[in-house]
Amino acid sequence: MYSDNKNSKLGIVITIVILVFLVIITNLDNNIWSRIASPFTKITMSVQSGITYLKNKISKNDDYFATVDDLKSKNEELKKENEELKQKKQELEILKAENKTLKEHVKLVDKYSDYDCIPGYVIQRDFSNYSKTIVINIGRKDGIEIGMTVVADGGLVGYIVSAEENTSKVQTIIDTASAVSALFANTEKSLVTRGILDSDNRIKGTYIDNDVVVNEGDDIETSGIGGIYPKNIKIGKVKEIVNTQNKTNRYVYIETSVDFGSLNNVLVLKN
Repeated sequence: MYSDNKNSKLGIVITIVILVFLVIITNLDNNIWSRIASPFTKITMSVQSGITYLKNKISKNDDYFATVDDLKSKNEELKKENEELKQKKQELEILKAENKTLKEHVKLVDKYSDYDCIPGYVIQRDFSNYSKTIVINIGRKDGIEIGMTVVADGGLVGYIVSAEENTSKVQTIIDTASAVSALFANTEKSLVTRGILDSDNRIKGTYIDNDVVVNEGDDIETSGIGGIYPKNIKIGKVKEIVNTQNKTNRYVYIETSVDFGSLNNVLVLKN
């Protein structure tokens, strides 16, 4: 009984305290309430600002990665376009080279229109002190045979010494083993030309008749004698005259009409 009265009184006291607390809060000045709530408001605002900043940061990163992917894609496209342009440029250069070759062949064919010609070009050079030969890109399948004369725009190149199915070997007139029956174009007096050591643009002319008057600049052509070269194909010009005590032994150096160092296009004369 005593315990129930005690609990009842305690309940009344707690109720009165709560009511008093509520009255106090209700009558508090707004400034005081603001000061009490301010720390909680600041915490709430800080959290909200942090969330907003993080959201914006993630959004910008997404934009950045999207931009990087776009740049990578464009870079790949540019690389592809660049490779295509390189390929087209190479094809254009090839076409220009082929066109130049065709023009030179047409010019050669017109120049040697009296002959049945097979056009070709040099694919290999073997120039040493003792051997000066070239390989051309035409062979037996094109009608090439051993012994046929080979010429270029400047004049005589040499003759076919071997023929494969698709290629042929030419012994040039600057080869030390080469001998060409020739003549002075102005007098038609004979001489024989041979290749010499250490030179790709000079040959030696010997067996000159004693009564021949030789001058620097005289044109030298094939004589047609010997069964290899047709007559009147240009060989070169007299560059130097070497007189000896015995006039029979005098000789000349001839500068070849063909520039063998840059020789590319040739014609093989079938007849």
